[in-house]
Amino acid sequence: MFWVQGYKLGDAHDLLLNKRPCFPKIDAIKSATADILTGHRKKLVTLTWKDDNCSTVEVSGLDIGWGQRIPLKLDEEHGLWTLKRELLEGCYEYKYIVDGEWTCNEHELMTSPNKDGHVNNYVQAVSEDVDIINSAVRSRLTGDNPVITKDEQLKIRRFLETYPDLE
Repeated sequence: MFWVQGYKLGDAHDLLLNKRPCFPKIDAIKSATADILTGHRKKLVTLTWKDDNCSTVEVSGLDIGWGQRIPLKLDEEHGLWTLKRELLEGCYEYKYIVDGEWTCNEHELMTSPNKDGHVNNYVQAVSEDVDIINSAVRSRLTGDNPVITKDEQLKIRRFLETYPDLE
């Protein structure tokens, strides 16, 4: 509805929720829109957990979803668990799992409580490759009330037509 029919994203979201219970990921839709229109640029991000008294540290969320986990590697000399990961530009929420316990790192950016009261860490993956036009488009499309132009709708439609399995 947002990409092809020209609905405002918030209106499309509300209409969809009135038709059926579901959980569309608004930030993922915004980021995917920006990726299609500006290209898929990646940024290397580093997550760290400082604790040499635990036996495992994993992370969930990010670009893998909440049902998957990625182990961090321990630098025994420094007592620092680290994950380096390339992410497409965007904002990613995640949580650490330390010895099986889900927790946030208070030394990293944290979200406000969501509607279920959960707080997560988050990271902004932003490329240093400064292209003023694409940066402005990406900023507009990932902001609070993204609107796509008719030309952008056409570009997205052409992009979607390259995937015949979507029909």
